[in-house]
Amino acid sequence: MIIKQIRSTDGTGSLGYIIGDEVSKTALVLDPNTEDIDLIGKEVHALGLRITTIVDTHTHADHVSGARKLHELTGAEVIMHEESKNKYKYVDLGDAFGIGDTLRENVKVTIDRYVHDGDKITVGGITVNVIYAPGHTNDHVCLLADGHLFTGDVLLIGQAGRSDLPSGNIDEQYDTFFRKILPLPDTTVIHPGHDYENRKSSTIGIEKKTNPFLAPRTLEQYREFVSEFFPPLADSDGGKMILQCGVQRVTTTNEGFTDITPEQLRKMMATRNDLVLIDVREPRELRMFGAIKGVINIPVGTLVRGGADLEPFKDKAIVALCQTGSRSVEASHYLIKKGFKNVYNLLGGTMAYLRSEPLAV
Repeated sequence: MIIKQIRSTDGTGSLGYIIGDEVSKTALVLDPNTEDIDLIGKEVHALGLRITTIVDTHTHADHVSGARKLHELTGAEVIMHEESKNKYKYVDLGDAFGIGDTLRENVKVTIDRYVHDGDKITVGGITVNVIYAPGHTNDHVCLLADGHLFTGDVLLIGQAGRSDLPSGNIDEQYDTFFRKILPLPDTTVIHPGHDYENRKSSTIGIEKKTNPFLAPRTLEQYREFVSEFFPPLADSDGGKMILQCGVQRVTTTNEGFTDITPEQLRKMMATRNDLVLIDVREPRELRMFGAIKGVINIPVGTLVRGGADLEPFKDKAIVALCQTGSRSVEASHYLIKKGFKNVYNLLGGTMAYLRSEPLAV
């Protein structure tokens, strides 16, 4: 079996795949990005293959599918899960995320064959097993072939696909992970539909040890865990909106904000009078788990959707904080994008700060 990864150059971190049969010289193209059609054609030609099958693992929200264009060029059969029949219902919901236009393009793709959980797709002598894997979207599938699992956007290396987009569902994602993917052999190679750090693949065994989303927990515990992650926003790259499909933003040293420890925050609070602490948790979380004295509570959802007046803080030093330090990264990123120059992110969040608070004597 030939596996060739196609890493898109469009800034979305999307990964497509050519899965080829060496004997019949036929190929399945998985998750083609419309901007990579020429590259896919060159790679297929170089491998001496002929495209007979095109599969989209789900209705993509961050890039326009190349399935329609590739079908026009090759006549290959286009396959998706049957739930994609209803994808038009979610188009308008995408406007709230800035992805409505992308969804509108992707619902135009004509599907030649709909598949279900347990169905098989044949590519020459290769048998590809379809695993219905909702969570990121409700029409999502993974493909399993000869010990290789192509996970699309539901499971990424070291993290998971976001479940807050139209038709996403946390409970279904949990079921996909713990009832369908994790029971596979540890040696199963994982090929994700996205990666933001130039990694190519992993294995189920490695992900069990390193991916926090696959740690043993109940459904209720999983819901609580996922609530600590605020999915990345759409960024603007030269006027083009780019949406990360993972739940964790991949930051760089050039992000623009500064990470600080609880000890550093205490020193700043004692020595600076221009400090503003913004707690981006939900109000109930402050009541349940405690809060640092003097914080201003602006939930991250309210913040990033422009529902808070930030003008009074324009010339202040802002410290973003949450429960454990995950949502505050997203808030810090947003503040930098809005032009704030003096932004800090509290590592470990309120939990770390309160746990390290000096005892009263």
